[in-house]
Amino acid sequence: MSEEVRMPSSPSAAEESRRPLIKRGALTATFDPIEICWNGRRVPLSPMEAVIVAHLIKRERARWADIRQVLVDHGAGGDTCEVLVFRIRRKFAALGASDPIDTIRGWGLRLRVERDARGSRSLWIGATEVMDWNAEA
Repeated sequence: MSEEVRMPSSPSAAEESRRPLIKRGALTATFDPIEICWNGRRVPLSPMEAVIVAHLIKRERARWADIRQVLVDHGAGGDTCEVLVFRIRRKFAALGASDPIDTIRGWGLRLRVERDARGSRSLWIGATEVMDWNAEA
C-alpha cells in the first residue's frame, strides 16, 4: 500500500487577507503594511501618520521623545511630529470622526478612546479578522 503525500494547498484569498490587529475602542490597526480603521472604515493616512496612530493604539499615550524616536526608526525626521498630528486630526475630521488625539502640553500625546459600535473601549491584541476595504460600514 503506497502512502499518498499531500502537498499543502495554497492559501485562499480569505486566508491571505487575514492580518494581525490591535483594536482599541473604535480604532483598529493592522500591520504589514500599517493601516488604520475607524469603526470599520479605512482612514487614508500616510505611512508615517499611520505609524503614530498605531503607536498610540498600542500604548494609549506616548511622550514626544518616544514619538520622535518611532518616526526616526521608520525613516522620517523626528521634527515632523506636530505637522503629522495636525494632518491626522484633519483626516479623521474628514470622516466625521472625533479628534483621536489629546495633546498633553510639555509631555506628549494621549489617545482618545472612542467607543466602538458595541459600546466597548476595550483593547484587543493579537486578534485577526478579515479586512474588507470595499465594504462600507
